[in-house]
Amino acid sequence: MLATPLHTSIIGSRVLVYEEVTSTNDRALQLRGDGLVVVADRQTAGRGRHGRSWASAPGLGLWFSIGFDGPCEGLAFAAPLSVRDVLNSYGCAAVKWPNDVLLNGRKVCGILLESRRNRMALGIGINVHHQAADFPEELRAKATSIELATGHCVDRGTLLREVLTALDARIVSLRAGKRDAVHAEWSEACGVVGRRVRHHDRVGTVRAVDRDGTLLIETDKGVERVLLGEIVELNGA
Repeated sequence: MLATPLHTSIIGSRVLVYEEVTSTNDRALQLRGDGLVVVADRQTAGRGRHGRSWASAPGLGLWFSIGFDGPCEGLAFAAPLSVRDVLNSYGCAAVKWPNDVLLNGRKVCGILLESRRNRMALGIGINVHHQAADFPEELRAKATSIELATGHCVDRGTLLREVLTALDARIVSLRAGKRDAVHAEWSEACGVVGRRVRHHDRVGTVRAVDRDGTLLIETDKGVERVLLGEIVELNGA
């Protein structure tokens, strides 16, 4: 999928391309190599956050993972920012807390971080060529692809190179001690501070985003911390 070498510092120490795997994250966790990239045309057991399945049919999307030797603090913030920056060249991209990427208001990219035995995998799935009928019916109002949202027929190899290059630059910054700057940029990009939201049966106003990505939500029962799960914005202020 990558016809020429990557010009990166960390990501791309090896690039393995498969027609089919169970999950690119699984493969990235099983193998060694800091910056190893695993790409597959199809995943038979792709997954998103909270154990949800991630549909990854062949020919339609870009499904890949990067493996790291040891923890990479701040990666959860750097990844969605990197994808957003690349997709902004195709349409109006935005980060949705905690790490989804939207294109023209609909989800186009999911990101999953997993660790196992001091090994970390960053999985990224980007919908590229999907049309509405390619999504399950229950997702058609929420999901999109680059082609569906913008009319651009994007080459997946080019897109992969762009995302890996952007992400590599941010990881270099993280490892140079600039985690707080990356976190601040991500927090601003999420745009949730000051918003009134609902999380399950709790309703309140987001007052801050903690250093680990936790939302501090002021409710009528006090300030509550929310790290996982979906939030729904209740108004524009």
